[in-house]
Amino acid sequence: MSKTREDLTITEALRDPLIAMVLRADGVKLDDFKRLLETAAKKREQRTSPVGKFLSVISNNPAAMCSYC
Repeated sequence: MSKTREDLTITEALRDPLIAMVLRADGVKLDDFKRLLETAAKKREQRTSPVGKFLSVISNNPAAMCSYC
């Protein structure tokens, strides 16, 4: 079975005709929408995953490991 990608890239979203229609109807400029998407993507990249935080805590403090590990 092949894996499908459901999320649009920023470039794909900016070229999508349905998104363009909604933006026009809402009075949103394409440049403003692009900036919003890029800002959200940067913030998402900066977040540390919960697993990453857990591994960081354990590597810095072995006493933090569970007693079953």
